[in-house]
Order: sequence, then C-alpha cells, then structure tokens
Amino acid sequence: MDSLTAPSRCPSPGSRLSADEMKLLAKLEEQNRLLETDSKSLCSVKGVQRSPTSLKTFSFDDDIWGHVIKEWDDWSKRKVAQIKVLIRRGVPAHLRPMVWQLLCDAQNVAVRQRYSDLLKSSCPSETLIQRDLSRVLPQHQLFQKHWDATCQEPLLNVLKAYSVLDREIGYCQGGVFIVGLLLTQMAEEEAFCVFVRLMKDFRLRELYRSSMVELGCCIYQFDSMIQEQLPELHSHFQAQGFHTSMFSSSWFLNILLSSLPVTAAMRTFDIFMCEGLEIVFRVGLAVLNMKQTELIKLDIEEMMTCLQNLESWESDPDEMIEAAYQIKYNPSRMKQLRKEYASIKTKELEEQEELNGLSSENKHLKQRLDILDKRCSEKLVSQMKKELEKSLLNAARSQNALKEMQANILQIEETELISCRLREAEALTGLKELKQHIKDLEKKLQRQQVHCGGQQKVSAQNDLQVELLSTRLKEALAQAALKESRHRLLQLQTENKIHSNQLKHTEAHVNSQRDHLQELTSQNQDLRSQLQQSRQQFSAVQQKRKEKQDENMSIIANLQKQIAELQTQIQSLSKHTTSFSQSTLKPFTSASLEHNDT
Repeated sequence: MDSLTAPSRCPSPGSRLSADEMKLLAKLEEQNRLLETDSKSLCSVKGVQRSPTSLKTFSFDDDIWGHVIKEWDDWSKRKVAQIKVLIRRGVPAHLRPMVWQLLCDAQNVAVRQRYSDLLKSSCPSETLIQRDLSRVLPQHQLFQKHWDATCQEPLLNVLKAYSVLDREIGYCQGGVFIVGLLLTQMAEEEAFCVFVRLMKDFRLRELYRSSMVELGCCIYQFDSMIQEQLPELHSHFQAQGFHTSMFSSSWFLNILLSSLPVTAAMRTFDIFMCEGLEIVFRVGLAVLNMKQTELIKLDIEEMMTCLQNLESWESDPDEMIEAAYQIKYNPSRMKQLRKEYASIKTKELEEQEELNGLSSENKHLKQRLDILDKRCSEKLVSQMKKELEKSLLNAARSQNALKEMQANILQIEETELISCRLREAEALTGLKELKQHIKDLEKKLQRQQVHCGGQQKVSAQNDLQVELLSTRLKEALAQAALKESRHRLLQLQTENKIHSNQLKHTEAHVNSQRDHLQELTSQNQDLRSQLQQSRQQFSAVQQKRKEKQDENMSIIANLQKQIAELQTQIQSLSKHTTSFSQSTLKPFTSASLEHNDT
C-alpha cells in the first residue's frame, strides 16, 4: 500500500510543480469555477449519473487531475505533497468517486468478490440498522433531497455486509453517514470496498470498538489542543461542566459529516481520504476558534446546539480549509498526548483491577467472618452442650448414689426399728405379765384379808404374811412402773432415732444439693468466662474487620470517585453518540447538490 492509502504516515516532501503543471492547475481551477456556476454541467465518472443536459465535458488530457489520475502510480509515489495540495484546493465533483477509490486503493480489496455472499448471511444487527436508517435518513441534510424509501436498501446492504464481515466491530451508527456519503458518489459494491479500506487503514475500526479507547484518545488529544490554544474557551467549558466528548465524539465517529454543511463536509472528507484524522482536529479547532466569542456567552444546551449545526461555512468551504490549516498541529505533541492517555488508561485499569481486588478481598473477608462467626457460635453451643451433658451425667450419677444411700439408710432404719419394736413388744409382754401377776397378788391378798377378817383373833404369822404380800405387791407395782417407764423410754428412743435418721437424711440431701449447686455455679462461671472470652475474641475480630472495612471503604471511595468521573464522561460520550444522529441540520441547497454531483 502506498503512502496515500496510509494516512497515519507522514508524507515525504515532493518536488515543486513544473510550469506545465501550474498551467494545468490554473486551468483546472477555472474549470471548477465554471462547474460551480453552471447548474447543468454535471458529468459522471465510474457509475455516477450524468446529466442529459450537460453542456460541458472534461477530458482527462485537458486538466491536471486527468493527468494525476492517468499517472496515479507515479504521482502517489513521487509527488505525494503535490497531491495533498491539489486535494486541499478541492477535488472536482465529477472526479471525486475515482479519486476516493484511488486514495484508498479500493480496487485491490480482497473481499470484493465476497460481497454478494456476505449479503446472503444472517446479520444480528439488521434490525438495529433498519431502525437507525428510518430515523436518520429522512431528517438529515445529507440524504433529504437525494434518497427516497427505496434508497435505503443499498445503505442497508453495505452496512449489513460489513457487520457480517467484521463481527468483532459489527455495526456502528457513525458508519451510516460515511456509507451514505459514499453511495452518493459511487455504486453499492464500490462503496463497500471503500468503506472496508476506511475501516482497516484510516483508524475507523479502532474508533468504532466497544472499548472506545481510540475514540477516548482522540478526544483527550483534542481537549488538550483546546486547553493549549483556546484556554479561555476551555475554562468556560470547565466552568459549565461541558466536556469535550459531548460534541467531539460525533465529529470523530463520522468525520464531521453529521455537523458540517454538505459542501464543507465533502471538502473535509476529501482531505480525510488523503491525510486521515488530522483534518478532523484541524477543522474542529478552527470551528471552536471562530465561534469562541459566541460560545463563551452560552450555557451547555445552547453550546451543544451551536456545535451540532455548523452552517457558517456552507457558502465558502475554502475559508474553512484555510482556517483549518492555520491551526497549530504538532505530530510530536500528538504522539506525546497519546502516550499520556495510554498512561492514564493504564493507571485507570490498574486502579480498576485494584478496586476489583479490594472488592473481592472484602467479599472474601465477609464470607470468612461469617464462617468464623458461625464456627464460633457452633463451637460455643457445642461446648455448652457437652458441659450440659456432663453436668446431667454427674447429676444422674449423684442421684443414683443418693438413692442407693437412701435405700441403705432406710434398710438400716427399718432394721433398727424392727429391733426396737421387738424390744418394745418384749417389754410390753413382760409388763402385761407383771400386771397380771399384780392382779393375781391383789386377788390373793383380798382373799387373804377376807379369810382373816372372819376370824376374831389373828395371829402374828398371818399379819406378817399380809405385810409380805403387801410389800410384794408394792414391789410388783414399782417394777411395773419401772418397766412402763423403760418402755416409754424405748419409745422415745425409737422416735428419737427415727427423727435423727430423718434429720441426717435431710442434712445429707441439703448438703448434696448444696454441693450440686456449687458445682453448677462453678460450671456456670466457667461457661460465662468462656462466653466472655468468645465475645472478646469476636469483638477483636469484628474490630479488625471494621478497621479493614474502613480502610477498604476509604480506598474504594477514592477509586469510585475517580471511576464515577470517568463514567460520567463515558455516559456523556455515549449519550451524545446516540443523539448526534437525531440533530436537525439544514438541507441541501440546489447549488451544493449540483456542485457535488450527487
């Protein structure tokens, strides 16, 4: 590919025009002026419609452009600078289709033969393309007086074929204006080949990427140029919150076709086909320079409307080109700005990765803390459950031992009680026998007294016997009273024994309950101590987590603030990219249509 089909390369200086070529150039300019003033002098080349009432035709041998086209290989290699001068002065409308194809080497596009096959393939963006065509074509000046509803099909075909060919890029709305302009100059298949070259070799493919890195770089370079060359206007933009991307994104995406008048847009696109995106920077800055005084007095919406309708140069596009090339454009400075933007994007990417890492780490810490909380709770519950089971087991063992002791005590008490009952029964039996013996003695004494009372004289022996029986009776009564006292004593001793046993049993039960209470109190204190330690550990972990979260949130807040600013810029860019196609621009005038041979 030669130097003219690679606009990113700097042109090599060529030799000056010869005397013959200067004559041809003067002749060409005269013919262009005649062409502009004669509405019936339209002619066509390479598929462009010829006017049946045309009064003039031009031979390639009679003008310098014919010489350039005939000797294109030689001119494109040895006289690049001269070609640029000619294109800046203006390409004749009837030669524009061929010049455009020569500038981008469209004849050598490898996919030319595949065009019909691409149209037969399914296109996922077809519905979106049709929607944009029905919305953009009827209201835009580039298409208003040229196309009817049937003219949408070639535009749809070209956009569909390219979206199928390059599925990574697919369809971009800015391509509607470029392909539409190409179809006003050449046939459908040729327009497709030229568009493929533009996408591949003129940075359009990079501009249309979804990441918008190349578009962001162009906007960054343009904004820096405004700041350096128009500082007062840049300060006004900053004060109003009017970012450069809000109006310049469409300028780069469709090479100013949606904003400039048709005649000026054609001239700009001529130079773009030769020199690339540099002309967009130059024309854009020239527009701002010309409208600086007006823009400083406007607010955001008014500035947006003003910059979307650039009709000031419609009558004289030469003035626009002249103003554009008075703008300072330093390729070295542009490379430096590109490096700065790449560095900024790299830093933003690193910050985004760091933010993602912090978010991931924060999420991981939250999950880990939840797991630790759960484990801590489960461990505490499990430990308390084990302690409770142990306490219940000890209580059950103590209860069993107490029951065994109580059974033994009851057995002993029963044995002692039986012994006491037996002794009491024996004493009661002896008492009964004694009482019976006393009764017998009393009866015997009564009989004796009766027997002695009937006698008048009682002998001393009988008195003694009576006294003896009386004494024995008293002795028996005393013994009976003694036995009764002993029996009562035994009863009291038995009752005392029973009460003593009950008291001992009660004291033992109270002691066992006291010991159990002390044991439970000790366990409760241990559990409280463990719970306190767990709470302290949990508080420490929570404090660390809070400190880490505060630190992360501080970092995240700073990064999110920076990201929010970038997202605002991106949203503004995206919003403007969507809205630029809806702007209402001035339609073609009949003179501009005839001049551009559409």
